Amino acid sequence: MVPQRILFLVKERNVYGSKTRCYGLFNSCNFVSNRLNELGFESKTLQVIDNNCIDRVITEYKPTHCIIEALWVVPEKIKVLAKLHPSVNWIIRLHSASPFLAIEGITTQWLCEYEKLKEQVIKITISANHSNCVDDLKSFLKEVIYLPNIYYPKDVNTTNNFPKFDNDVNIIKIGCFGALRPLKNHFKQALLAIKFANKQNKILHFFINKSEHETELTNSVLKNIEHLFKNHTKHKLITIPWYEHGDFLEIVKQMDIGMQLSFTETFNIVAADFVTCGVPIVTSNSIDWISDIYQADINNDNQILEKMDLAYYNKQTASDTACLVYYNKQSEEKWLKWLKLLK
Repeated sequence: MVPQRILFLVKERNVYGSKTRCYGLFNSCNFVSNRLNELGFESKTLQVIDNNCIDRVITEYKPTHCIIEALWVVPEKIKVLAKLHPSVNWIIRLHSASPFLAIEGITTQWLCEYEKLKEQVIKITISANHSNCVDDLKSFLKEVIYLPNIYYPKDVNTTNNFPKFDNDVNIIKIGCFGALRPLKNHFKQALLAIKFANKQNKILHFFINKSEHETELTNSVLKNIEHLFKNHTKHKLITIPWYEHGDFLEIVKQMDIGMQLSFTETFNIVAADFVTCGVPIVTSNSIDWISDIYQADINNDNQILEKMDLAYYNKQTASDTACLVYYNKQSEEKWLKWLKLLK
């Protein structure tokens, strides 16, 4: 029997001209790949420049399963690749909930075209990393499978080049990291962070990520947040670039609390990072794997501020850690069951 070799393919990203691993999608795939290796499979995560680089890496690695992470490979290219590599199982794996997918104009068209490839006896499967997204896609697709995240930052190294921040007792450090997409709700969270700091009579240092790849939509979010803090001289906005995961965890450890009050999520690595580092984080209920201790109704400011108060003074994250462990266990079982079916 041919051993199962799983190849996760991610579209390459560059920062200031150099290829980077410092982004959530790469980390997400690499975590799953790391865990599958420990569970007895052969697995690897690779970044490629574009559609035209896939044939080369398939030829070199010879996978039994090629998992295309997110929507970036045109359906016609899958058709060509399937003829060149007929033994490969092709999986298109989505990482976004329906509201995010709606922003991409090609989503429905491409997914329908992927499914039609099955009629040509091409081994292709559409998957998503959240059960709600699976249910939504099944409204117009015949088959969608659930392949969730596994949070497994194995062998996390640090370059020790991460910044060190002020520990002044008069400062409250709130980390609201992640891509500045409108549905991530950063602007509202900045407003709430200011309210909370004022309530505590503290100076707020509000941390967000900023990169050279901001789109027109994300630039609008960023500009509003920047102008908000320009008009609040007491408080300070601190922007940090994307770091290797080990360095990023060291930044998270310096926060007092975190915020991830997104309108919609399928997992949220940042929340898992805070839980792993023992730093309490207030989230919306769209991050459904986390305990409800720090979950808040995104439309209820008073409740959010109460949860922030609880997080800041209580520092209890044991239940969140248990929830993350449970989520990982359930996720591993899903992956193992699926891979066993494809043997």
